[in-house]
Amino acid sequence: MKNRIASIFLALGVMLGTSAVAQQKIGHINADELLQQMPETKQAQEQLQVYQQQLEKDLREMETELEAKIQKFRADEKMMTQLSRETKTREIQELQVRIQEYSVKAQEDFQQKQLELLSPIIEKANEAVNDVAKAEGFTYILDSSPSKAVVIFASDGGEDIMDKVKAKLGITGTTSAPPKQ
Repeated sequence: MKNRIASIFLALGVMLGTSAVAQQKIGHINADELLQQMPETKQAQEQLQVYQQQLEKDLREMETELEAKIQKFRADEKMMTQLSRETKTREIQELQVRIQEYSVKAQEDFQQKQLELLSPIIEKANEAVNDVAKAEGFTYILDSSPSKAVVIFASDGGEDIMDKVKAKLGITGTTSAPPKQ
């Protein structure tokens, strides 16, 4: 008797689960493409390029200073006292360490700046996707960007919401291509 009741509940659960899956509406969007088409992304990329160029300029100036010190040291080395030679060698080594530290810190600063500039843009895109998904009754929206490989296969069953999200963001231009299979 208990087995029979358990079988009935199992059968009901499978039927309810199947009908719940059948009612789900799934869409997809190429998030990379969306971000590239947002005007804010272009502005952020331009700011990042300027920031990166300044970091590289500062690093080149430090390297030029190091090269000048090395050349001067080599030219004057024979005339230096032992103490002077040791002092200049230490200065050169310290400058080399500062250059290495600056390079690491510059990379960290650049990544932080990238995060600072791109996070609000990504958040705005996510909000637009969420708004469209809710308004259109989607259960899931998958990212079909090739770089993320979240959608490996998309049949005609899923709906590309790129145009709706672009309209929500006020972006005009080319329509999105279907995800690559």
